[in-house]
Amino acid sequence: MSGRTIRRAALIFLPLAIAAVVASYLLYASQANAIRLTAKATEVRIADIARQRISLTVASVMADASYLSEQDALQGYLAGNGATSLSHLQAEYVAFARHRRFFSQLRFIDMNGREVARVDREGSAVTLAPPDQLQDRAGEPYTIETLKLDRGQIYVSHLDREPEQGAIKRPIGPTLRIGAPVFDGAGAKRGIIVIDYLGQRILDRVSDLRGAVADIWLVDAQGTWLLGPRDDASALMDPERRTFAAAYPDVWRQMQSVPTGTVENDLGHFTYAQTEVDPSSAGTGPTQPSWFVLIPTPQAYADAQTSALTFNFAIAAGGLLVVLGGISFGLARHQIHQREAEQLVRLSEARLRAVTETASDAIVSADRHGIIRYFNPGAEKTFGHLEDDIVGQPLTALMPERYRTPHAEGFARYLETRDPKVVGQTMELTGLHKDGHEFPIELALASSQVDGELFFTAIVRDITVRAEAERKIQDLNRRLLLDNAELEAVNKELEAFSYSVSHDLRAPLRAIDGFSQALVEDAGPLLKPEHHSHLNRVRQAAQRMGLLIDDLIKLARVTRTDVKIDDVDLSEIARSLATNLQDSAPERQAEFVISPDLQARGDPRLIQVALDNLLSNSWKFTTPRTPARIEFGKAVANGRPAFFVRDNGVGFDMNYAGKMFGAFQRFHDAREFSGTGIGLATVQRIIHKHGGRIWAESQPGEGATFYFTL
Repeated sequence: MSGRTIRRAALIFLPLAIAAVVASYLLYASQANAIRLTAKATEVRIADIARQRISLTVASVMADASYLSEQDALQGYLAGNGATSLSHLQAEYVAFARHRRFFSQLRFIDMNGREVARVDREGSAVTLAPPDQLQDRAGEPYTIETLKLDRGQIYVSHLDREPEQGAIKRPIGPTLRIGAPVFDGAGAKRGIIVIDYLGQRILDRVSDLRGAVADIWLVDAQGTWLLGPRDDASALMDPERRTFAAAYPDVWRQMQSVPTGTVENDLGHFTYAQTEVDPSSAGTGPTQPSWFVLIPTPQAYADAQTSALTFNFAIAAGGLLVVLGGISFGLARHQIHQREAEQLVRLSEARLRAVTETASDAIVSADRHGIIRYFNPGAEKTFGHLEDDIVGQPLTALMPERYRTPHAEGFARYLETRDPKVVGQTMELTGLHKDGHEFPIELALASSQVDGELFFTAIVRDITVRAEAERKIQDLNRRLLLDNAELEAVNKELEAFSYSVSHDLRAPLRAIDGFSQALVEDAGPLLKPEHHSHLNRVRQAAQRMGLLIDDLIKLARVTRTDVKIDDVDLSEIARSLATNLQDSAPERQAEFVISPDLQARGDPRLIQVALDNLLSNSWKFTTPRTPARIEFGKAVANGRPAFFVRDNGVGFDMNYAGKMFGAFQRFHDAREFSGTGIGLATVQRIIHKHGGRIWAESQPGEGATFYFTL
């Protein structure tokens, strides 16, 4: 073979090889990314299916408990309380349990915690417990908690090993307890229904999904494994109770802040979803347990998903390069073996078409006259034209009328000057669909020469979705500017209002108070006792109105204040405020218990205002108590850390808790406890500015606890 043939073959082979490698890599990257996205979507879907299976299973048992609490046989027993009605109730329970093969026990317990009727399951056998085997369950947590509930509320325990009378029953098995209170026809609470559900059913329904993913785990709200790795299926039965939170602390911290999502770490990634019991399934109940479904995907497993694709594409790319090399040498020998060269060219075109036809983007080639010579299936989908109809037509058939003249001018200029203003660049333009509608496109244009003939190749992508998203972002930015301007105007109006309240309203109040006092002092001997009483009431009302104006101004300032985040020592602020309160009334017997080293991130000034209001409230409402006790500390509420202020004061009725944080809301007589009803509204505004929430728990005469998060 001559050196001339080799040089010519190299010139032909290099651009074809580069194009083939680039196209193969782009196709490989697209397919690999699609596999990874599909795998992650599958993980999300499987996690959601597992979450739904848990929620639906628990909701079904809750519905059974609700049904049994209102059952006619039970109501008949409560009304008659005789042997016949009890026998009828027991028969109903046995029949019901036989149709619920995942119930291990079904019990009716009276108000004293004593079992009245109990049905036990051992394998497939359902038996009624005889009277001498009925037990006292008054001290069990499920009895205590369920007896606290109102009609329609449901108690759901954690999914755990089956504890009974302080010990774990043998053989060990996961159990979920569902409880519902029972009321008679007169509305009096008469006991509770308790269902022991075989929790292994829930674990089995989750583990059934393992075939679709690398593995699937179940973790409770404390980070303890309920369903562990494949090689440790007995995680729930492990007496040491290894915890997921200890094994993967970085993943657990992320799960505590975002209830559903994906976490990456050095080992791979974790897809998880939090499932909570839906109280709407059987009425509104107390705080319900929650669990996390986790799908761990080690990096090695994720890599294995694309390993076969990598191997196949490597083989295909190598084979394609070999083919292109052969074609190149064949073309170089065109003058010697013209017929053989033509066959090799057709083979090369077929191979190249096999690559380009699998691309999802539109690929369009045109000659130096702007006539379309190639139109791949991706282009057919993008522009709506069939290849047979569009090949031989000018490129201008794919562009709106207004762009055709500038295109012709630019095309002629490039042919004359080879100035690459467009060629070799990526730009955004507008395409024309066959049906006449225009749509945004992203176009990358390149030129090449084959045997002295100039060709242009464009890779076109429809970016309608991206353009629409950008338009929406621009609209949102414009709206944000308008909202900011409107907010600034509102703030100015509030500032003017505050100034008016502070100056224009205070003056009349001072006049009322001052002249009333002057009247008492100047005409005191001439006034009757009832006249003194009237004037004192006038003065007290004016002074109270002044305090109310001060509190309203403070509330308005809190609403307008920008939050400046910094490290805050909550314990130090609480100690300082407690000292001031004790100094204000040294004769009171009061004890402050403040947990040390409570740190947070927030606006120090606003947080001090919030703590001042909360501690002052406790100080005020513990006035009748000797000694008074006020505590500030940190706890876990609903699985998340929260700060609290607790006292042993007069408390309040939780039926009115929904109104507590509204302005001017008071639960006690102002003659007994002074105040304007603005303080807690101010606290709530401050907590909301920090992205947190505040709530309270109390009973009349038993003190109150205010929780808040930041």
